[in-house]
Amino acid sequence: MLIAFLTLLAATDARPILYGKWEGPSICTPVRPACHDEHAVYHITPSDKPDTIAMTMNKVVNGKEEEMGTLEFRVDAAARTLTSEYRGVMWTFDRTGGRMRGTAKQLPSGEVIRNIRLEKR
Repeated sequence: MLIAFLTLLAATDARPILYGKWEGPSICTPVRPACHDEHAVYHITPSDKPDTIAMTMNKVVNGKEEEMGTLEFRVDAAARTLTSEYRGVMWTFDRTGGRMRGTAKQLPSGEVIRNIRLEKR
């Protein structure tokens, strides 16, 4: 019976806790001088793959969301760590409850381009 319970726990999909709207500041570092600080609004939705989510990444301009694009993120089993690599940038988020802290790092150097702090709304 214990084995059946542990199997059920392992099969539980933790990704739904991520679904929804997340927002907060996305602050640039000096690595890319053309970078601008933003108020980010990210929308997380299910993905077709079992270990991923889709994140539509928007910024707020003149009070309205402006879509920057959608990336697919790999999610760990507890839905605490999200990672995505796109066009020479590694995006990583660590979730604790209804908050996430993230970075965008330039590859291959690993220099931090952005620091992102999000709260689920």
